[in-house]
Amino acid sequence: MGPTASMGIYINSGSIYETASSTGASAMLECLAFKATRHRDTLRVMKEVEQMGANIAANGSREQMSYTIDCLRSHAPAALELLADCVLNPAFMPHEIEEQKMRMQMLLSLPDVQLTLLSEKLLRSAYEGALSQPLIPELEDLQHINSHVLADFVNQHYTGKRLVLAGAGLHHQQLVDLASPMLEQLPPGQEAAALEPASRYRGAHVQLEGSAPHANLILAFEYPGGWRDIQGSVVMTVLTYLLGGGNSFSSGGPGKGMHSRLYTRVLNYHHWVHSCASYSNTLNDTGLMGIQAACDPGQAQKMLDVMCGELESLTRPPPTEQLERAKAMATSLIQNALEGKAARAEDIGRQFLTYGYRVNVREYEEMIRSVSGVDIANFTRRLLSSKPSLATYGDGSEAASYEGLLQRYSQLTMSCK
Repeated sequence: MGPTASMGIYINSGSIYETASSTGASAMLECLAFKATRHRDTLRVMKEVEQMGANIAANGSREQMSYTIDCLRSHAPAALELLADCVLNPAFMPHEIEEQKMRMQMLLSLPDVQLTLLSEKLLRSAYEGALSQPLIPELEDLQHINSHVLADFVNQHYTGKRLVLAGAGLHHQQLVDLASPMLEQLPPGQEAAALEPASRYRGAHVQLEGSAPHANLILAFEYPGGWRDIQGSVVMTVLTYLLGGGNSFSSGGPGKGMHSRLYTRVLNYHHWVHSCASYSNTLNDTGLMGIQAACDPGQAQKMLDVMCGELESLTRPPPTEQLERAKAMATSLIQNALEGKAARAEDIGRQFLTYGYRVNVREYEEMIRSVSGVDIANFTRRLLSSKPSLATYGDGSEAASYEGLLQRYSQLTMSCK
């Protein structure tokens, strides 16, 4: 079992549950994680973390929130009590809220954040309904965020039936015994599945303003089902590694996917391509899948054509050698990731939120091994039958034609029928 332990609280809560009056709450909750509680000030929280030699982290997403702590197993009782206090009893001190607003404003002004914003704005524009709610809020959306808004959001969504405590490096009964007195007073609330607001994919074209030395493009299509379509998500995972890719600077490095299709067919072939890699953004019941690339400013339309061609080439079964390599890579990376206790605890927590149970690792690996070339082709044809979404940013990127993209895939859809 080893000397360390990892524990996390995972909650069915995120930006899809926000309303006009609480927009930005999930992002702010992530920023305010492990700050002052009703029983500790922030300095005491940090002192206790340091004394235990623990690592703490929080992450907010559209559908889930996570709070984790890693420590020596001998510190597990104290670490779990600290974790529970920070998650369930936040004080939301006004000065800390204002500090985090200023910090977020500073982060959003950095040039490096633009590619993250490109993906964020693509997803929120590609859907109508709950998924159109921003995960990374506009600065004006933060003005109304205060301690009352945050407390109301936590009271409404951080309830028993929407929360999972997961751990690795501890015996299950030990974790139950430690957690019961801390969590048993939580109001049960309603099942998140009954409250999950609806979204509908519609496709989108997003042009992010600003200058950059390269034209940056994301081309994506919807695959319905998301994580809850387990077999479909397995095929998506294999397709991601089959496409592979990376950037031209690191193409000679070991283990960089240099035998994947986007390396051998794009990066090694077009000198004006600076990066080209598979792109995916997976949610509970839907997801976006495609290719993300950067190229010389004068080559944006040609880059888009290349990206389309690479996806269309997989409407036919790929060579067996390429498929087997992609499956081996997917299996290897999963096994490697789950060697760590933090990743193992997160895998347990997030799967219980999404499925209500954990898919056995061996079972998942067997599903990967069973993916065939026909499965890849069928998945890709289904993918390309949805309306395309395109996001662009940087010098020359406006030359990539969304109207041409719509025409191209309306014809492809008709031919598929």
